[in-house]
Amino acid sequence: MWRAGVDLDPLDVADPQDARWLECLVWPEQHQRLGRLRDAMRIARAEPPTLVRGDLNETIRDLVAAAPAGATPVVLHSAVLAYLPHGEREAFAATMRELGCPWISNEAPGVLPAVDHRLPPGPRPDRLLFTLALNERPLARTGPHGQHLEWLPTHEQ
Repeated sequence: MWRAGVDLDPLDVADPQDARWLECLVWPEQHQRLGRLRDAMRIARAEPPTLVRGDLNETIRDLVAAAPAGATPVVLHSAVLAYLPHGEREAFAATMRELGCPWISNEAPGVLPAVDHRLPPGPRPDRLLFTLALNERPLARTGPHGQHLEWLPTHEQ
């Protein structure tokens, strides 16, 4: 299995200071979330992914192209695009459409308008939920920190 990630300033979970910093970012009393983080760090230490320091829009094409021959690259991000200006979000979405590989996004309302426009009709949720989408097709509502998942009803788009 091959995994890679890009970040402006990637952290190394094998570094005790970086691992502790990540643990400190989990809110007090969120024991399940802290447990999930520690499990993820154990996996990343045992099977380290390739980490690339850089800008998402400047590196995503090369990172997808670096996938091993015969592999199906899948791009996954969660709570990332909200940190980019609108134009950079649109540039990323356009790049993903051009690359044509499976693209799984998990972002807050308003971050990916093409996803928001494809949500099924009905009342908006009464709490902040992200939308999990595959190639801009909404599939589920999720908690912003992975605490739950609610599949959307199947519908024509």
